[in-house]
Amino acid sequence: MIIILLSSLLRFSLILLGWPSLDSDEGTMGLMALHIAYQGAHPLVFYGQDYLAPIDAYLAAFFFLIWGPSVVTLRLSVLLLFCFFLIQIYLLTSLVYNKPLALCTLLIVGAGPGEVVFRELEAAGGSPDVLFFCSCLLLVTCKIVLSRQQRLAVQEQAGLWDGLALGGWGLLAGVSIWSDPLVLPFVGMAFLLLLESYRRQLKLALLLILLAGLLVGLAPEIIYKVTVPPSPTRLALLGPGYHEPAYPPVTASSGAGATGTGMAIQASPMLQIAGALLVSLPLATGGNAICTLGSGQAWPPRGDPQTQLCTVLHGAWSLGYLVLWFLAAGLALKAWWPWRRRDPNPESDERSCALEHARQGARLMVLGGAGGTLFLYCLFPPAALTPWPSSRYLVGLIISIPAVLFPLWCLACSSSQRLRCGLPLPVARLGSMVAVVMAIATWWLGSGQLLAQAPGVQVLNKEQQALINFLLKRGATRIYTDYWTCDRIAFQSTERIICSVLDAGLQPGLNRYPPYSSLVQAAPALPCYVFPVGSPQDLRLQQRIARGYRYSRLTYMNYAIYEPLLYI
Repeated sequence: MIIILLSSLLRFSLILLGWPSLDSDEGTMGLMALHIAYQGAHPLVFYGQDYLAPIDAYLAAFFFLIWGPSVVTLRLSVLLLFCFFLIQIYLLTSLVYNKPLALCTLLIVGAGPGEVVFRELEAAGGSPDVLFFCSCLLLVTCKIVLSRQQRLAVQEQAGLWDGLALGGWGLLAGVSIWSDPLVLPFVGMAFLLLLESYRRQLKLALLLILLAGLLVGLAPEIIYKVTVPPSPTRLALLGPGYHEPAYPPVTASSGAGATGTGMAIQASPMLQIAGALLVSLPLATGGNAICTLGSGQAWPPRGDPQTQLCTVLHGAWSLGYLVLWFLAAGLALKAWWPWRRRDPNPESDERSCALEHARQGARLMVLGGAGGTLFLYCLFPPAALTPWPSSRYLVGLIISIPAVLFPLWCLACSSSQRLRCGLPLPVARLGSMVAVVMAIATWWLGSGQLLAQAPGVQVLNKEQQALINFLLKRGATRIYTDYWTCDRIAFQSTERIICSVLDAGLQPGLNRYPPYSSLVQAAPALPCYVFPVGSPQDLRLQQRIARGYRYSRLTYMNYAIYEPLLYI
């Protein structure tokens, strides 16, 4: 379709322009793809943590073998997933609602403000996989349920098809959970819809087949958990894992700025809800484009008029989303509940009602998955502590866009003369149309803002490449650096530069690929230190040099490079 093609071309153009700038999480995925493509590696999970599947890395490895390793070929993996997501969200909306609403949904999700598109194009696992697997699982669930209702209408009993369908559903659900645990609310709602559909004919054998498929899909995660013990050097979803220690601030020297972190916030239920509604939800659903704020401006809230205005608009956006969610859920529940206790019979009118009942259940499934995601997020302390970067945990809400737009769609297409509240229909219809058009315009406005950012990002990309060339020219192929520099440099240099991460206290940090740390420690020459100018590590090394540490400091491209005096 034209909309899908244009949306894909927009994102491919951004990739070719170098947007967004590569970060270390993407660098880790790129390193995994390099190891898969050229070293025969077969990782079961993302490097350095016990969750997130390396599916993007396997896809990128395929593109590496065809066109060679680069940032562009790395991001082709997530572009492919996004194209399939667009197809799936169109089919899902057409099946559960109608084709005009499906086209409207494509017009919205095919565009996207900065933070939304950033999550879709960042080849670091998580968001692209959640969108792909959630939409795929929901679509498959709807197909199974609607097909079953059609067969029940002609009194066909459960058989081989049901076993294959439930086994395949379990396999897909398992792979989805392996890809990213953020899919769990949607998996849970899809499972409840299946139980409802099979409630009177569900047999133990069918449940066992579903469970077997689920275990097969989760097999890589299970194997990893069984064979690799927990470690404090890796990120963990549950249990012990890596946590960077808190260090006292460093006093600046030589004119460098202090490392103060600003106003500290303590997590509380009210602040978590506030962070979710004023920052995270607008970011995840495109509301930041109507009044753009940066991460430092959005939270904690500031007192200047521009920030206050944007915060109010973002809060209104979230309120509108919640109102539409409750309206959509109420409409679906009202239509679904009366048919729950009725058995379909072969009469054509009953058959059509049974299919409509299944569609209403599918709408509740989509809304329940989105509502569960938002509810669980509000229980999460980072919703108050870091609501901007944590908005990535709400990526699944994009799938709910057609569901929350449906009340407006119904109003715009209504044939009644007057609403129950007494509002004339033409006024209500105009208002609903304006709201839908504003949603579309907001997302496309955000896309235009992205293209305007491209020149600045290209300058940053050139600086990053210049730093790599400078280090190679000086023979600095074994370095200590910070987390957000290490794997990015290692990937962009195709491992000609090997690095080990040091945290803010110059202690071993989160090394996602532990062999790198060993290689740096075993280097025949003393490694260099490479840190952003003014970072805590830079300031601490300056203090060490003042106390006689035999390293020389030079700066290049906003990085402080410390070389051992013995070798210069």
